[in-house]
Amino acid sequence: MRAKFVQILLLLATVGLHAEQDLIVDIGNTGEPGTLDPHLYFTNLEEHILKDLFVGLTTMDASGEIIPGCAESWTVSDDQLTWTFHLRERLRWSDGEPLTASDFVFGFQRLLNPETAASLSFFLYSIDGAREVNSASGATESLGVSALDDTTLVIQLKEPSPFFAERLLYPVAYPVPAHVVNQHGDNWIKAENWVSNGPFVLNEWRPHEYVEVGKNPLFYAADQVAIDTVRYYPTTEPMTAYNRYLTGELDYISNYPRGVHASLLESRENEVHLAPLQSIMYLVFNTQKKPFDDIRVRKALALAIDRNLIVDRLLGLGEVASSTLSPPIVDNHVPVEYEHEQNVALAKQLLKDAGYTERPLQLELRHLPDEETRNIYVVIASMWKDVGVETTLHHSPLADHFGNLNQGNFDVAQAGWFGENNPEHYIELLSSKISAANYGKYESAKFDELLAQAKAQGNIAERVDLLHQAETLALKEYPVIPLYVVSTRNLVNPKLKGWLPNGRNLHPARYFYWE
Repeated sequence: MRAKFVQILLLLATVGLHAEQDLIVDIGNTGEPGTLDPHLYFTNLEEHILKDLFVGLTTMDASGEIIPGCAESWTVSDDQLTWTFHLRERLRWSDGEPLTASDFVFGFQRLLNPETAASLSFFLYSIDGAREVNSASGATESLGVSALDDTTLVIQLKEPSPFFAERLLYPVAYPVPAHVVNQHGDNWIKAENWVSNGPFVLNEWRPHEYVEVGKNPLFYAADQVAIDTVRYYPTTEPMTAYNRYLTGELDYISNYPRGVHASLLESRENEVHLAPLQSIMYLVFNTQKKPFDDIRVRKALALAIDRNLIVDRLLGLGEVASSTLSPPIVDNHVPVEYEHEQNVALAKQLLKDAGYTERPLQLELRHLPDEETRNIYVVIASMWKDVGVETTLHHSPLADHFGNLNQGNFDVAQAGWFGENNPEHYIELLSSKISAANYGKYESAKFDELLAQAKAQGNIAERVDLLHQAETLALKEYPVIPLYVVSTRNLVNPKLKGWLPNGRNLHPARYFYWE
């Protein structure tokens, strides 16, 4: 009997020890990542994972504020063109190899090498020589990034960039391990070859099941990381994510069905976290395709939409109607005065002037497939019907949707942009020089000139004024229809601490811990 009792005690002790050691967080991500290569990523759902695998020169705290990353400090010259970063001592890759300033040089050169074909390479065009390198008109070695020694990195900008420290938060600015990339090529991102410098490393990637990462003991702040393992599950459908959260399969989800919000407030109020996202949802016209090259058609379709109805009746959980491409919630936002309120009579007249009298305008509206999005675009199609437009709705998975946008295979399409707490990040989407992200291929020499003037201005007030002029000019030509700022709907296990709501809706797992 005593022996049996001892066996039970040992079993309980083993279970308790396992529970303490096996610190796992299961997260519902909004889809299947297309890549885990930080220089090839394109979507926010990939960034959610990459932020835990890598750390750039700057990084963020749990509240989304910019803090030192691999660089413990940096200085900016008086003309704001030379940024000198001082790296932490004894940085290591996860395989034990030293991580030096030269790795950042390699990373920036790889990102901007045209052979890499990085969709977001334009994020770093403020670096001297970046555009030329990316367009193959300049040698890679001419890029304004250099290592003075192992712990000193100098970045030379071609123009002042007061938002540069924030831009370095993105995966495009992460270092990648040259010794692994050169050895394995495209296969360097496989788990068996994986090397990174963040708080976690890639353990396993089971496509359409989960991505699992494990604690990196060589991370510079590993002693402050409480979680051993994080799994990211692709949960495209909000209802699927919600049900898995309720059963305890997931500890945190970033999107749940709108219809369950009221009941959640009654039963799980302390688990619900709403927060406006630094973002803009909008419609983009293919301005290179008839009849969407006609400003009258674009303006008519814009004036047919009641964005306040969409926000108040269809959404209504903290979303903010926006008539500007720069979200009204970001710092230094300035409203734009132009015709944007719903005006059915004027919309009809504009379509008539464009030749749509006896025959109606017919178009295809592309959007993402989730139910909530479908409902929004059904309503928009109905608004367009009220002005005599026949709309065919077409939905496709995220990767296919943005693939079609990048290839110009659309009439009008849903688009969205997330990230920074400044207006420039959004306004520059209309530049003819940024390639892929200007989905509708809008071109305006005057806009490009104003944007260039803004980017050459180091004084933030004067920079913002020029950005405002550029946005005002562009929006009067209706290349896009701004709709609203997203509100994130998060459900978080109340025992999971270190998760804080923030405008980026990025929540580094290095700050998580179980209570």
